[in-house]
Amino acid sequence: MKLLIGVLYTLLPELLLFCLAALLAGYAAGFPSGGVLALTLAAGAMLLTALALSLQFNRSRLFFALLTLCLAGTGLLLRAHAAPAGAATLDGMLCLLLPLDLVVFAGIAERGIFSRYGAIWFALLAAETLATLLLLAFSDTAVTSALHVRFTHAGWATALRITQPGLVVLTLGLLWLNDRLLGRHSAELAAFFFALVASVPMLYTPHPGVLSVFLAAAALGFGYAVIQESWSMAYLDELTGLQGRRALEEHMRQLGGRYVIAMVDVDHFKRFNDSYGHDVGDQVLRFVASRLAYQPHGGRPFRYGGEEFCLVFSGHGLAEVRDELEKLRSDIESCRFDLRRSGRRGDDVSEGAEVGSPGMLAITVSIGAAEYGAQFKEPWTVLKAADKALYDAKHSGRNRVSVNAG
Repeated sequence: MKLLIGVLYTLLPELLLFCLAALLAGYAAGFPSGGVLALTLAAGAMLLTALALSLQFNRSRLFFALLTLCLAGTGLLLRAHAAPAGAATLDGMLCLLLPLDLVVFAGIAERGIFSRYGAIWFALLAAETLATLLLLAFSDTAVTSALHVRFTHAGWATALRITQPGLVVLTLGLLWLNDRLLGRHSAELAAFFFALVASVPMLYTPHPGVLSVFLAAAALGFGYAVIQESWSMAYLDELTGLQGRRALEEHMRQLGGRYVIAMVDVDHFKRFNDSYGHDVGDQVLRFVASRLAYQPHGGRPFRYGGEEFCLVFSGHGLAEVRDELEKLRSDIESCRFDLRRSGRRGDDVSEGAEVGSPGMLAITVSIGAAEYGAQFKEPWTVLKAADKALYDAKHSGRNRVSVNAG
């Protein structure tokens, strides 16, 4: 259930976009030629803006997907003006290549746009464009028939304007992206999923106004993904998924009223790295971060740096938070890290295992906390006081909570 809610939350901007696009498409079908031209120009402007954003942030997957939409959009607009034989060939190529390219670009590695790796994808799109132009210039009925081959003569399949090979690619692509979204809630994956869904009305409709509406919606989806992914790179810690130091600094500038800041440090972390390797150290940090992420008193977790984390409790005092910090410390201490499973995320921690069990590693944390008050009036002063309390906790034997009451 949580996975489903997470996927729906990730897809929420795209769901809203699709609803708005469907609503506008209903009106666009009745627009005069001037209105249709305005929609087409707006869709082109949105595509180029999103393309520029992806280029600025060097997001190759999004860049090549948007380039695909630009080429496909041009082809779909030209389809209405082509001769019947050419329109059938162009229709078959677009129905197959648009979803296929979107699926391919959703799965490529992020290795830059203007690189040797990026040159492969430029060459692919150029080859597809050239092949389409050659097929239009030298009409081949055998190729056109192959592009429009039917696997079933069911009424629903024959009623669709989308070719059946294209439908197969679309269905498999949506299933694959859905599976990936269940594993990782990503704005980029959501944008690819939405683009595939939006390609259905794009390929189906012969009306340029409706086509332009869904092209613009797909461009907005990708543009939002560029901004969201860039925000994540700037503010989220890639290893733990928590917000990082930059996000903490921004949050500190907004603090006011009562609040508590707690500093959390993994005990003997250097020993983990030296004895078991950095992979195990990374798994330990992910585990501690996962425990910090769920605070009943609304503590907001950040990765401060190295093995240090920070918790900010807005609207609470030290008396309320201290018991929660003790529970957090005890919770982490009660779990054991399984070295035999340390390569697998989410499957490397056991609760209640015996300390002496072979391959089981104990993890403990030290915590220092301080609150806003007469002596500590500025957020950074409170943080320094919490850091001093952490120092006291570590020098008093570790695996304990220490508070700095001023």
